[in-house]
Amino acid sequence: MRPDRTYEKEEPVEPYDPVMSAEKFAASRNLFDALTAELAAAATGGLTHGELEQVCEQRGREVLRQLLQDHLDLRAFREEQAIATGRIHRRVEKGHRRLLATVFGTVIVTRCALRHPGRLNRYPADAALALPAGRHSAGLVRLAVAESVRGSFDTAHAAITQRCGKVIGKRQIEDRVVAAAADIDAFYTTRTLLPRTREDLLILSFDG
Repeated sequence: MRPDRTYEKEEPVEPYDPVMSAEKFAASRNLFDALTAELAAAATGGLTHGELEQVCEQRGREVLRQLLQDHLDLRAFREEQAIATGRIHRRVEKGHRRLLATVFGTVIVTRCALRHPGRLNRYPADAALALPAGRHSAGLVRLAVAESVRGSFDTAHAAITQRCGKVIGKRQIEDRVVAAAADIDAFYTTRTLLPRTREDLLILSFDG
């Protein structure tokens, strides 16, 4: 995905308005309307409650993913407007994109880069969104940790894929869990141990 052209400043344009902002969610509304139409159809009237749950879960997840995507696109639009109206006075480059895997599916984050000769690009939108260094969202990492402590990484990967789609691999789950546990050693190092007496019981639990 190649970025748009580099420029210093464009001619001022009218600031965004609520109507224009609402139009950015047209794709989400279309998906929601399609879901309600499917649920209202005569054919759906013969589905069991379990089948209805599957329809709502699968279609509903895509609606939520599109809502998130539309919101991110709206923020990108507003950032570009801020540049065009002169509220950002630095050398910028539009159209930089990165993928973000979330619990709803994968979305595209489009943002502007602040360029400085001899330095790495800066992305104000990344800071505003608190985007992770990698591809996986905070919510997805929390889910990966929660599923992993219940069993193996294989079962965690299967559970996440069933719920969220193909958003993270088994190896990435392992890496995220290890990273999430990075503070455990420091916690026990700084932990203040309380004195014990001979009357205190030491109980050990073993599995298998």
